[in-house]
Amino acid sequence: MRVIPKPNISPIRTYVRCYSSYRQPTKNNFRNITNFITAQSQEYDQRAINKNLYTFSVHINVQGNITKDEMIKLYNDKMVKHPSVRKVYDKLMSLPTLSRCPYCGISSVRNLDHFLPETKFPTFSVLPYNLVASCRDCNFDKSTSYAVSQNTQTLHPYYDDYTNEQWLYARVLHTSPVSIQFYINTPVNWLQLDIDRVHAHFNGSDLSKRFTIEASNTLANLREEFLLYNTSSLDIQQELEKKARSYENRYKNSWETAMYQALYQDQWYCNGGYI
Repeated sequence: MRVIPKPNISPIRTYVRCYSSYRQPTKNNFRNITNFITAQSQEYDQRAINKNLYTFSVHINVQGNITKDEMIKLYNDKMVKHPSVRKVYDKLMSLPTLSRCPYCGISSVRNLDHFLPETKFPTFSVLPYNLVASCRDCNFDKSTSYAVSQNTQTLHPYYDDYTNEQWLYARVLHTSPVSIQFYINTPVNWLQLDIDRVHAHFNGSDLSKRFTIEASNTLANLREEFLLYNTSSLDIQQELEKKARSYENRYKNSWETAMYQALYQDQWYCNGGYI
């Protein structure tokens, strides 16, 4: 998981820009709930800071004459398609570093994910804080799921920073061909809430399986490299340790960091287990 700075985009200006091109009476219906949207945007921000987004209730009607379908339509027709508001969409899409999905750190971002799904929480359909650039796999895996307790909340890239300490690790499986297993081992001083949330994120996005697939491709490339250059065990270990430290310097909890750490520390692998 990677952190993204919370977008410096006004929620209420975004909302107003979204409905401004509507004709009456639709435009007036959206305008009439502006204060409600403002209050709910502020409430979202505060609850996200306090790790309490799960306390929002699923709802169909938003406020006044605005329903779930109308809010979803506002997102699809205005934020996604209308030129004046599409700029907000594009800015949100540009926030992740190197366009890498913040949920998994593997794939490129392809669309905006509603952190609280719009079909369940339509009030936040165009709220910038609720829109996170993600890859297709993560967006599909999340779908319309949402947490019903504090400990089951997945990590929010704008609000949750679990990047300063390492919690993602890997072990080398002495199989033929060699394989990697990823697992979570959190620091001993962590609260149970933080432990549970990291596990919820890891399991909810099926990251163990996805990391293993990525690792398998890299292991195959390493095998060819070591065989081609007839590399010694010591050289292999030193090269792998160098890679581990390079990746760790960028992202402590990337699958690459965990994999290279496990590889260089495994004598069986360095001594020929890669064949």
